[in-house]
Amino acid sequence: MFTAILWDYDGTLANTPVKNIAVTRAVLGRLDPLPEALSSLAAYQAANYRWRNWRELYQHALRVPADRLDEAGALWGPCQLADRTLPPLFGGLLEVLPRLAALAPMGICSQNDSGNIRAALAAHGAADCFTAVVGHADVDFARQKPDPAAFLACLDRLGLREGRFAYIGDHAGDIAFGRNAQAALRAMGRAAEVVCVAAAWGGAPSVDLAAADAVAARPADLPDLLADL
Repeated sequence: MFTAILWDYDGTLANTPVKNIAVTRAVLGRLDPLPEALSSLAAYQAANYRWRNWRELYQHALRVPADRLDEAGALWGPCQLADRTLPPLFGGLLEVLPRLAALAPMGICSQNDSGNIRAALAAHGAADCFTAVVGHADVDFARQKPDPAAFLACLDRLGLREGRFAYIGDHAGDIAFGRNAQAALRAMGRAAEVVCVAAAWGGAPSVDLAAADAVAARPADLPDLLADL
């Protein structure tokens, strides 16, 4: 049994690269000429999986100077909300999410905008499956994933601090995020375990997901996989 099930959003719940590359182009277009990593969707996805979090992606792949990262981060929310693209949820999730929500409260920890996430979930009829949504503006820019701040904030909104938690994400940074959250909770003296489940359907290289406690090939596998765990 899990006390709660927490999720990543981009690449795990929603297939967002088409929207995110457009938003990233809008953000960087206000700063400097666009880099090679934004030349195509494939180049953007490769860069996204290479780096652990948005700050590393922006600095190393998108060539944003370190002293302008907060400026770029502040532009993300407005640019994202201005883009009206509705990213689809991955196939099978609309059937799986209500089943999992009936077993344990669910939340989202993301570097996406929380308002954007809620709007997309509502449009797909999945908003009621999630009790808490923590986005990039809900924690300090310097404490984004894999720092556990968003995980702890999500648990606060769920009214939880102890228990056994599943975290489902598509990126190597999500696995590190779950590990860091468990370490932070235990450092506080909390009886907590975080089980990291990799969402292979997001498209990450399999080697990046090897450190997860379990790997789900498709959303339909989650109910049985979580029961086995």
